[in-house]
Amino acid sequence: MRALIISVLLGLVVDVTRGSWSIQPIPQYPSVRGSVTLSPTGINENIVSVTWFKGTDTIPPNQILVYITAQSTTIQGNVYSSRFSAFSPGSLQITDLLLTDQGEYTAKMQTKETTKDVRVTLTVHEPVTKPKITASTPQPKENEPLTLTCVTSHAVTITWTRRGTSISSGAKLSEDHKTLTFSSITRGDSGEYQCGAQNPVSKDFSEPYAVSVLYGPDEARIEGEVFVRPGSSITLTCSADSFPPPEFQWKVNDTDTGAKTSKYGVNNAETEDQGLYTCVVRNPVTLRTATAAVYINMTAGRTTK
Repeated sequence: MRALIISVLLGLVVDVTRGSWSIQPIPQYPSVRGSVTLSPTGINENIVSVTWFKGTDTIPPNQILVYITAQSTTIQGNVYSSRFSAFSPGSLQITDLLLTDQGEYTAKMQTKETTKDVRVTLTVHEPVTKPKITASTPQPKENEPLTLTCVTSHAVTITWTRRGTSISSGAKLSEDHKTLTFSSITRGDSGEYQCGAQNPVSKDFSEPYAVSVLYGPDEARIEGEVFVRPGSSITLTCSADSFPPPEFQWKVNDTDTGAKTSKYGVNNAETEDQGLYTCVVRNPVTLRTATAAVYINMTAGRTTK
């Protein structure tokens, strides 16, 4: 029976380019573990039977199945498996798709008047893997380069976003958009970054990646009264822009006081407490230091700033 059907179908072959017949994959972008229906379209004649082949050679070793429309009957071919099925008007359905299902398929469609070979290329898409951002350095310092890389597979497009604000115009994307490079990063570039990966069958985003740019300390400042009366207190506060927060050291008349906080104070100040108060600010990560100093005068007059 199988040999008879094949011999009949091989009797007349017409190139598909001479007609409007075609095969449409439904859905247009099938994915791994999904299903697809290869559906003949543009056919204005009644189809008697369709023989499906894996590949472009319509030979018995490549035959998947034969579908006889009048009887809704399927005859299994040499490469048939339970994942293949056929239904009117000769569509081929493939379930539980594998990457190995990709490639050329040929439908030999027979009507009462003619037989045509119609071919279609099936592409099976894999879902994108969840993106992950990696950095060229985990602790970028201001004015140094930084590259963020979006690690993912099977993506057709990759996008970058920065939570709450736009990405600096100084950042450059690679041609494939997988890397975002800052040639000289600034503290203003600190924030949470995300990359998104997408292809025709899936879309996913990375977890937010926090970029914290190390900088400073900038110029140190001391605030507080510089004219104090004997018996009153001295209260000074030292500050400097820095990340991470800086370490402090206080000196009085060039003698280390042992104080390590941003504030330094003296209760019941006496004349001997008069002198030069110096705050040394260090960032142990950027290895930068800033210094500020004020001279405290003891006066019996009114305290002023």
